[in-house]
Amino acid sequence: MAIKRTLAGLGALALIATGPVSQAQATASAKPVTAGPAQHGHKPFHRGMEIERKKKTPSFRRLSRTLAAGEHQLQATVLDRKGVAATSDEVNTLFIWPLNGDDPSFADVVNGHAEGSLPPGDYTINATVKTPEPDGTTSTSLIYLPKVTVAGDVSLTLDARKANPVHVEVDKAGAKPAGTVVWVSQRIGGVFRDVTEIDGDHLYVTPAAADGGVEYELQALLTQGGEEEGSPYAYNVATKAAGIPTDPNLSARTKDLAAVRVEYAGEGRPACAQQYAGVDFGSSAIAVFRTVTGGLPATRTEYYTPGFDWDLTGEITTPDCAFDQYDVQFRNERFPKAGTYTRSWNKGPLGPADGELVLDTGDGTGYSAAMLSGPDGLSNVGSYAFLKGDSALESSTGESIGQSLVPGYGQIWARPEPGRYTLTTNATRTAPWSDLATSQHVVWDVTVGQDNVIKLPTVQYQTALDDTNRARANTTQTLTVVPQQAKAGAEPALWTSFDDGKSWTPVPVRADGDRWVASFRNPAKGSVSLRTKIDGAVDQTVIRAYGVR
Repeated sequence: MAIKRTLAGLGALALIATGPVSQAQATASAKPVTAGPAQHGHKPFHRGMEIERKKKTPSFRRLSRTLAAGEHQLQATVLDRKGVAATSDEVNTLFIWPLNGDDPSFADVVNGHAEGSLPPGDYTINATVKTPEPDGTTSTSLIYLPKVTVAGDVSLTLDARKANPVHVEVDKAGAKPAGTVVWVSQRIGGVFRDVTEIDGDHLYVTPAAADGGVEYELQALLTQGGEEEGSPYAYNVATKAAGIPTDPNLSARTKDLAAVRVEYAGEGRPACAQQYAGVDFGSSAIAVFRTVTGGLPATRTEYYTPGFDWDLTGEITTPDCAFDQYDVQFRNERFPKAGTYTRSWNKGPLGPADGELVLDTGDGTGYSAAMLSGPDGLSNVGSYAFLKGDSALESSTGESIGQSLVPGYGQIWARPEPGRYTLTTNATRTAPWSDLATSQHVVWDVTVGQDNVIKLPTVQYQTALDDTNRARANTTQTLTVVPQQAKAGAEPALWTSFDDGKSWTPVPVRADGDRWVASFRNPAKGSVSLRTKIDGAVDQTVIRAYGVR
């Protein structure tokens, strides 16, 4: 999957910071940084689809209506699905992309007419027309001309009546589309570009041949009755074709899909969950569709078209499903074939993952770690309203290199000189939907040399828990300890605590391939806290890693 939710470099750090980085922040490296990154997963938005841009959209220039020297006049008439000139409310823009890769342009469409001055060359031209239909709905028609050669003055007619309907269905009674998006990409300047997309209901698109590098991509979400909330299942289906087919429909059979039984776990308090799913077609943007699972714990079946890269997000919030505050985790799935699978969201124990210390990208040093990650996926990076704490980088002599009042994140720090350093993060969590992972303390031993990116080792835990992240009291618990980004063969030391870290008991571990396994007896009540240390690498503690009952 192309969208990386943790921060891969200082450029990304600066991009998602809550404000611009000032010169004072860049130079006063020993002062605490209070501004953290905004949550850079999906924002809570109570509608069916959101577009995630992996790259900046290009700048469009308005075509001049005055004929320039060496250019030719373009005139275009746009007809709606009734065959008459489209009103300015139905379409107001004509988009023009030079096939040589130059910056695209647009022309204003006024009552179905557009004109402008273009240099000689080949272009792809498109317009989207919204037509009021007799049944009271509004259709959306994409008129796509893959190649228009400008060698003299050009007059075009873009006719929405030539567009064919896009229909999506599955073979489950009562399943209806809750969202549909159509992408059209084309090879422009030697690379594939997402030229345009349409989404919603009552979609139409004009056919186009595959020559010229045109691709058609369709993604849809179908649920019970087409509802976003409360459906016991979700069909996430997709297709891709060379050229825009004359029949642009998608009819999926359940037996041809990956049927995934998904458990949405709770964390001991009333909560609500939602999920986003989108296909990464390998281009510059992803459309993600939202469904609200509802109260936790919950289990439902989700269907996916196999062979595609699915960008998945799970969120958990208060039981009113407000999603003004929320936990979020991300993962990427590619189901190789149809069949039955099992997955889960929000299973603990939670802790840090995917940490990086980026020493130099031209502007300084930055740090990131996803502090609420688990076996299901990576969490967000940065500050939540309910996750407080700090981060600090110090030399072996105690000199402060950089500080942050955000757990798992540091903005712009001075590049340290070669040598040994300690990077520490403290996090306190008071999420109203959780009584777990209430405190974390992570210390990394860091050796700075010539490398610009230092991967920070962490430990992931895997253990059997119920759908509220509880284990059975007074029973033997088997815990698998999986070092991440650590040296091969690094042996961890493990401790457990049943009194929120006031006292600790060492637990032996035994090797099991590239992971380690430990067994211990759960307490009669309360919770289990975990501490794991890999000498010379990381010492991480999570208080209330899981509960017992």
